[in-house]
Amino acid sequence: MIRYLFKCKTLSPIHIGAGSDIEPLNYIIRGSRLHAIRMGGFICGLEDRKRSEFEGLIDAGNLTGIRKFLFENAEVENCSDFSTEVSPEVAGKYRSRLEDVQNQLLISPFIRDKCSGMPFLPGSSIKGAIRTALVSMAAKRKGLPNPAGPREEREFESKALGYRDPKNDPLRGMKIRDAMMSDGSTVVREVVNACIKKGGRLVSNSLAMTCEVTGSLLTGEPLRLDVEILFDDLLYATDFLGSRLGPRDIMAACNEFYRPKMLEEHKRFYKGSDAEPCSAELLNHTPDAKSFLVRLGRFSGVESVTLDNYRSPRPPGRSKVWGTSRNLAEGKYPMGWLLCELIESGDPQDLAGP
Repeated sequence: MIRYLFKCKTLSPIHIGAGSDIEPLNYIIRGSRLHAIRMGGFICGLEDRKRSEFEGLIDAGNLTGIRKFLFENAEVENCSDFSTEVSPEVAGKYRSRLEDVQNQLLISPFIRDKCSGMPFLPGSSIKGAIRTALVSMAAKRKGLPNPAGPREEREFESKALGYRDPKNDPLRGMKIRDAMMSDGSTVVREVVNACIKKGGRLVSNSLAMTCEVTGSLLTGEPLRLDVEILFDDLLYATDFLGSRLGPRDIMAACNEFYRPKMLEEHKRFYKGSDAEPCSAELLNHTPDAKSFLVRLGRFSGVESVTLDNYRSPRPPGRSKVWGTSRNLAEGKYPMGWLLCELIESGDPQDLAGP
């Protein structure tokens, strides 16, 4: 394996979900921190009188009473699965709804390591973003026709990347390790959906989610991560895989694919809106020959997860068109941007420049 180390910086908030939301009865927010409550640990830590009181609230189905009891009695150092910062807006919304029976303030947490409980950036997410860029570039250069049916759709990637059987997929020779994040790397923020109205204005609508997102350059707390990308030189040398890949290939493909998306999104959605200053700041971070840009996680936008020249903006069987809205953290921060710079290479030529 040839190892390449990239120093990656979160330019904007990223949300990669854990697969399920946390309901209001399973967390509390005290001050500026959210604590995910482990209910078994909470109940075991109660003295007999308090336990009987809590069981009475459960038997009565008193949801607001249960939430208030948790808030007042949870010893979070003993019964929380994890804890993270929350924005002032989310903390205020929680307080205002604490005794509201209609409270549906669901929290979408970041994916976490099951052993340590710490959030991490999955290598599979980065690899998936790289794959999209590689397939898009290869398909354009080969001039592949649009797939005409399900069978051609299944075969499209293999034609683009030059393999017939999945075992010959050239990305089998590339491995990306998960990047662990430290405590304090995330914040729970509101993510607001906004769409372009008549007159070209970006207007927020009633669709909003509450998500745990990474810190970022835009929000004043950029997260810096070491990401290892490994290339199996022995496997590539056998010519078993459809083609050979290296760091220059992925950097070129990602920059060709993702940088225009950032520019187009700024022009189409953000000019003249509250998000314009943040979007303009993103544009100042242009990747060079030893770095690449990717977009990760939920809220990346349809253009960043589909292929150039083969994108169908209208979902089959539906009249609604894709790509007419954007999701913004706190209504102003575009989501998902990560900049990766090559700092260590198993091949010194890769650090010598083009």
